[in-house]
Amino acid sequence: MGVTDVLVIGGGLAGWRAAEAAVNAGASVALVANGAGNSPDIHAINVPVREDDSVELFVEDTLKSGRGGCERALVEVLCRESVKLADEFPFDRNPDGSYKLLQPLGCSVPRCVSIDHRIGAWALAKIRRELAGRVEVVKGRATALSFNSQRSTFSFRLGDGDAAGEARSVVMATGGWCGKYDFSDNPPELRGDGIDMAVRLGAATRDMDQVQYEPTVALAPDRLRGIPVITTMLFEGATFHNKDGDEFLADKHANKDEISRAIFAEVEAGRGAGGGVWFDATKVPAELLDSVYIDTVKRYAAAGVDIHREPMLVAPAPHTSLGGLVIDAKCRVLRADGTPIQGLFAAGEVTGGIHGFNRIGGNAGTETLVFGRIAGAGAACLAKGGR
Repeated sequence: MGVTDVLVIGGGLAGWRAAEAAVNAGASVALVANGAGNSPDIHAINVPVREDDSVELFVEDTLKSGRGGCERALVEVLCRESVKLADEFPFDRNPDGSYKLLQPLGCSVPRCVSIDHRIGAWALAKIRRELAGRVEVVKGRATALSFNSQRSTFSFRLGDGDAAGEARSVVMATGGWCGKYDFSDNPPELRGDGIDMAVRLGAATRDMDQVQYEPTVALAPDRLRGIPVITTMLFEGATFHNKDGDEFLADKHANKDEISRAIFAEVEAGRGAGGGVWFDATKVPAELLDSVYIDTVKRYAAAGVDIHREPMLVAPAPHTSLGGLVIDAKCRVLRADGTPIQGLFAAGEVTGGIHGFNRIGGNAGTETLVFGRIAGAGAACLAKGGR
C-alpha cells in the first residue's frame, strides 16, 4: 500500500466505526486487524430513550459509577452523542412502538437498547458490508508505529516484518489488555499493543492499574469457561447462591465491582463452589430466557446444561481495562503536558478516563460507536488538510 489518508489499527467496532466516519468524510482508509476483539459479544448499548430518562441522568449515573475517576468532559460527550444513535440504528421495539429496554448494572433506569440481542455483531456486519471495497483491509498484528517528520506521515509494521505502509493520520482502536490474563472473558489478541505503540510516540496514559471484573463469567462446563453471562438477568429474577444454597447479594442494583467483591468474599470465606458461586436464572420468566437471553440458553444447552432448571457456575474475571491513553473530547491522543500528538487519535477501550474506576454495563458499546465516529472524522479532517 502507498500513503493513505487514515490508518485505523483495530478490527473491532471502534475501529470500523472510525473507518466508516473517515470514508464518509472523503478520506482514503486502511484498516489493520488481527481480530474483532470483544465487539461481536456486545449484547446491548446504553441510549437514554425513555421518557423518564435524559442525558443529564445518564451523565449522573456514569459519574457515580466511575467513583470519582471519570473525565467529565468525555462523559458528557458520550452521553450527549449517544442520543443520535437512536436516529441511526433500528433498535428493537415493542408492539406499541416503545423501545425494548434492559436495565444494566449501574443505571438508575432501563437504558440498554439492542438489535436482535446482539447489536455488536449486527453493527460490525453492517459497517463491513457498507465499506466493502472502500477500505483497504490489512490482516495482521500491528506491532510498531513511527512518525516520519520529513514526510509528515506515520508508518506501521506488522509482526517482526518490515514497514507495511504509511498514513497521514492514525486512529488507535486496538482495545484493552485483559486478554493477557489466564482467566478472562477477553480474546487473547487484546494485549495492550495500541497503548505500547502510542506511548513510544510520546502518549500519556492514565489509570493503568484499574481493571473491571465481570462478576458472572462461566467456570464450567469446560467448553464455556471464560464466557460471560449477562448480568441484566439480575433485574429479571436471577440470584446468586453459595455452596450452601444461601443467597448472599443484598442489593441487585449494585455495580459490577461491588458484586465481584461480594463473590470473592464468599469464596475466601470457604462458601464458594468450585472456585466461584452459583448464578441461578431459574426464576427468570421462561419467555424472557427464550427471547432476550436465548443465546445464553442455547450456549448452555449445547454444553448439556438447562438454565431453565439448573444454575450456572460463575466467578469474576478481568473484563475491561479502564485505564489507557489520555485523549481529549476530539479523541486526540495527548502527551503528559496536555498537548495533542499531531495526527494521532484513539477510541474505544485503548483509552482511559471515560468510565473512571467502574464502568456501567452497556457503556462499552456506546463508547465504541460514539468515540469511534469522532476519532475517524477527526483523523480524516486532519489528513485532508483541516485541523
